[in-house]
Amino acid sequence: MKNNESNIIGYIEGYYGRLLSWENRRLIIKSLHKNKMNTYFYAPKEDICHRLCWRKKYNKKWRLDFRDFIQFSKKNNINIIAGIAPGLDFNFKELHNFSSNNDDSDFELLLEKAKQLLEDGASSIALMLDDIPNDFKKKFGIDISEGTYHSILANNLAKDLGQNIFLVPRIYADELIKDDPCYLRDLSKTLNPNIKIFYCGKNVVARTYKNFVKTIKNLSNDIIIWDNFYANDYCPRRFFIGPTLGRENLKNVLINPTGLIKTDLLILDIFGKSIIGEISKNEWENILINHNVPKKFLKIKKYFLKPDFGLNPSTQSIKIKKGDIEILDFLLWEWKCELSIEWYPYLFGLKQDLQINQKLLPSERMIKSQTIPLSKFLNRGEIK
Repeated sequence: MKNNESNIIGYIEGYYGRLLSWENRRLIIKSLHKNKMNTYFYAPKEDICHRLCWRKKYNKKWRLDFRDFIQFSKKNNINIIAGIAPGLDFNFKELHNFSSNNDDSDFELLLEKAKQLLEDGASSIALMLDDIPNDFKKKFGIDISEGTYHSILANNLAKDLGQNIFLVPRIYADELIKDDPCYLRDLSKTLNPNIKIFYCGKNVVARTYKNFVKTIKNLSNDIIIWDNFYANDYCPRRFFIGPTLGRENLKNVLINPTGLIKTDLLILDIFGKSIIGEISKNEWENILINHNVPKKFLKIKKYFLKPDFGLNPSTQSIKIKKGDIEILDFLLWEWKCELSIEWYPYLFGLKQDLQINQKLLPSERMIKSQTIPLSKFLNRGEIK
């Protein structure tokens, strides 16, 4: 796979709960370059100017840091998509009688921020309308559908910027369609066909992307896969570092992982191999070892290979071995490096979960180490 600009392959800083430093972002850029990827999507939910207070302007220091980051990225042949997420409180009533001449309108504020990001060097803009409440009708009381209004906003932004943009729609996976069965159909009817859409697939965390095109019947625009295989902001006591499934030879895919820098650099090496073709067990294990993961970890890898997929997941069938806790003790107390520090709370949590499962954690330890609601629940003996 070449570092080919016709394909979009790379990393999304799009998770909740963590915000990378500029130094860490440069490490991601180096890894993308090494793994022959070409795109970094800047969309951190914890950047207050990106989402919660999207109208707020970036200050001078941030803009200087962003420009330096852009220059570094260009030297490494990595394009930067800059996201703006106004969906929580954008005033869509403005689009009834749309005029781009009102300097105080939400649209003008959105346009100004997008222009500033492009001026500072971003390759493209992404309009992000994901993870917002399903209350469009309640807020605006209008007859035109949410999907139509979202497409109008995207079209107007692209037109006034004078370039194509990306769009993350409110419904970004098949499992969300039930919220508004007409949303994607209405979006597609009006949306500029040159606007590319980010979409997660059948589920928000997709098991596979084989035959992916069959899942998006209502979208005619080009699709970029937003892949949450490695994401853990929705399950913050777990992380996943197994080889991906059903993602070989994809042309347009970005991963949204953890925000733990050493973990994400490891994941990028795994992902870089996985999308070229099916990664072998030995290749995957060698990547872990090259990142200073002890070979003993491989004996408990079963707990960290993959997420639980779908709307009605069943518990993974994993055989708990007597020696698993001993291996965790070694990793907790004898393995020392930057990666081990990132993994410490996850390894410690797993150890206690195994002790609870095996009835080895005394009541006193449960009270001290678990949250109050969980310790009360466990001490009542309601988990067998």
